[in-house]
Amino acid sequence: MKQCISLFGLGLVALSACRPEATWQSWEAPSAIRTLDVLAEGHIRYAAAEGWVGQTLDHGETWTQTQWLAPDSTTPSFRSSASNGTHWFAASIASPAWIAQAPLRSLEPTWVHHDTSAAVFLDAMAWWNSEEGLVFGDPVDGCLTLLETRDAGQSWQRLSCDDVPQHTPGEAGFAASNGNICIQGDTAWVFTGGVASRCLRSSDRGHNWKAIGLPIRQGESMTGVFGASFANARDGVAIGGHWEHPDDNVGNLIASADGGTTWTPISEGAGPGYRSCIQHHPRRSQEIVAVGFKGMDVSFDGGQTWEHVHDTSAYVARFAPEGRTLWLAGKDRIHRVDWDNLASEL
Repeated sequence: MKQCISLFGLGLVALSACRPEATWQSWEAPSAIRTLDVLAEGHIRYAAAEGWVGQTLDHGETWTQTQWLAPDSTTPSFRSSASNGTHWFAASIASPAWIAQAPLRSLEPTWVHHDTSAAVFLDAMAWWNSEEGLVFGDPVDGCLTLLETRDAGQSWQRLSCDDVPQHTPGEAGFAASNGNICIQGDTAWVFTGGVASRCLRSSDRGHNWKAIGLPIRQGESMTGVFGASFANARDGVAIGGHWEHPDDNVGNLIASADGGTTWTPISEGAGPGYRSCIQHHPRRSQEIVAVGFKGMDVSFDGGQTWEHVHDTSAYVARFAPEGRTLWLAGKDRIHRVDWDNLASEL
């Protein structure tokens, strides 16, 4: 069993460090984490519930974290974040919705977007490049929310309902792992869930959109795609299922080999059940990891077969750029996994 030494104090504080295992190292965190970004090989940053944000600059040896207070004196809960290469951005769920930016080396926020609509709920964020970014959210006034920025995040505009595929009743999104948006080159894929689960695709950096039906379990409020990943412009996977029936592993994992034009169920009845996040290895696209509150599963053949490797609950997973390290986060915990060690043991 790991021994943990709490290092919490006042203001900016270090997370408690736990003695490492050969493959797996863990730290306590002050809140539930559903979005995690690897900004450089040793630079990891997260945004969490109750306004908490934190980072390490040295592969997890030391951590700093703080609690952001919005200009209206609320503590926003964050479930999506991303970097455009010059700044890091975090978007909050629920109303009022906030988007904040911070420099890459500090955790000092600047609040760049505010929305008081009663129905607003922001689910995921990603960037095409340093100037153009995208945020996806639940429907407001009868259409799905797509916010875009063309000025490096200094302002965000909601796309007109006329420019977004028509909303299906009961269709929304899941703020489960900042995994509802994937971007490769000029193409973005946005995944909805609920009573209807679809892929909204734009091949021109968000100017035009097309909706694609998905062969994934749907029809109830907690069904559909919860997370997706594209290894390149062609090969993608998406996972979810039924949050209330997490052991069901039929109809919860799909793949595309043509850039999201068509999707096919894979590993039916043989792969993981419900998972909130799925990620490709950055250098070996056949290696895929899926995580959720029921643990972690890995595939070494593009998702056709899977092995359950750990029961530790996690909401989100991200690889470091070289692929040697996998970072996980969940309810009050952050984990660092030596991916090469793990792979050699399987």
